[in-house]
Amino acid sequence: MTIYSNRRIKSVKFSIFPVFIAIMVAGVLFSSALLDVKVALASEKTSPEVGFGEKSQEAILKENPRDPKIGVLAPISGELKVFGEDAVDGAELASDELNAKGGVKNKEFDLLVYDTGGSMPGARLGVETFIKHRVVGVVGAATAEVSFASNKAINENQMILISAGSRRRLGDTGPYNFRNTLKDQDGISGLIKHIVEKNGWKRFAILTSLVNDYSIKLTAAFKASIAKTDAKLSHELYFVSSQMKNMVGDETSLSAQVKKLHDNTPDALIYTGDGDEAADLVKEMRAQGIDIPLIGGEDLMAPAFAALGEKAEGTLVYGGFNIHSDKPNVKKFVDAFTKRYKRPPSRLAALSYDAYMLLADAINRAPSLRPTHVRLALLDTKDFRGVTGRVTFDATGEAQKDVFIFKFTKSSEGGYGFKCIVDPS
Repeated sequence: MTIYSNRRIKSVKFSIFPVFIAIMVAGVLFSSALLDVKVALASEKTSPEVGFGEKSQEAILKENPRDPKIGVLAPISGELKVFGEDAVDGAELASDELNAKGGVKNKEFDLLVYDTGGSMPGARLGVETFIKHRVVGVVGAATAEVSFASNKAINENQMILISAGSRRRLGDTGPYNFRNTLKDQDGISGLIKHIVEKNGWKRFAILTSLVNDYSIKLTAAFKASIAKTDAKLSHELYFVSSQMKNMVGDETSLSAQVKKLHDNTPDALIYTGDGDEAADLVKEMRAQGIDIPLIGGEDLMAPAFAALGEKAEGTLVYGGFNIHSDKPNVKKFVDAFTKRYKRPPSRLAALSYDAYMLLADAINRAPSLRPTHVRLALLDTKDFRGVTGRVTFDATGEAQKDVFIFKFTKSSEGGYGFKCIVDPS
């Protein structure tokens, strides 16, 4: 395998430098490594359900402590590399900050980074590599291969993985899976509560993109949240994009769907699709004289939508990170990240930074580097103050977080953009 340190190729061993990126270049190397893993860790393997129940202190003390290493599993090559780069850079910044202050438990921790290449086999090989090098835990990029390909190996080998941004619920997939993302249901509930109480809006229409599974999921969450208030749904609309060539009827036309809003016009329209489609939707609404605001998730915070300017004014969305926060810890992170990587941090970079810090905090509180000790300390996390807000983990490793709310509005400089109006960080 090729080994990197701070993005520069070095012929070094994993234990020398604090930051490494390991990429598998030969199947022979992995086969040898896998054999070592099976021999070295055979006595530590446990079934995935272990950890949801009690584990005696005697059983915990039989576990071998892990080495002072934390991994990052991410696609830093291939089509998904933008997500991988965010995950790596966020974790690297956190690692270097803590090591500069003396490390974790008074030890400098190595950061090992494995490139999945965006593939399921790549993610599994990465996990096996981390197992071989006895890492304490892993920060996982918000990509499907990281979230799902490695669950069995992670839980069988008692290796913690914190997903930094996955939209899928992972806590129920095994005791060593964690996620520090704002849950969509929590974000939507907070947004609807704010709108009903602060804006007084009581009638909503909802438009679902039927070719988008995530849109269908969000629609269900919005409907559930509205049902808990005294607000009502005036219209349930559906849209099938032009990608579906075999579809016919009103659902294939945004114009036809918007036309339905003329009868019993609601206070706002909830749209659960992506930002590009949302931009087309707003243009069609304004062309037909429908002047109500849009409501949605952070996918609406896309360049095509921002380019609408005044037409989109008043749009409200929920999100998980406020890059313009005036909170000292957030400003420090944004400034340090921007200076080092020559770009502002994304939400995913911020979540990766927090994931590393959450893991480090748990390691500091744990009595040892034994997997169960660290896992229990992580589960005991309460009100951890991260750059993406305060984090408390529930019993299944899912984060409980408060929602950020953004409004699309005109700035004092004259341009338009999303301004955070509720910041829980």
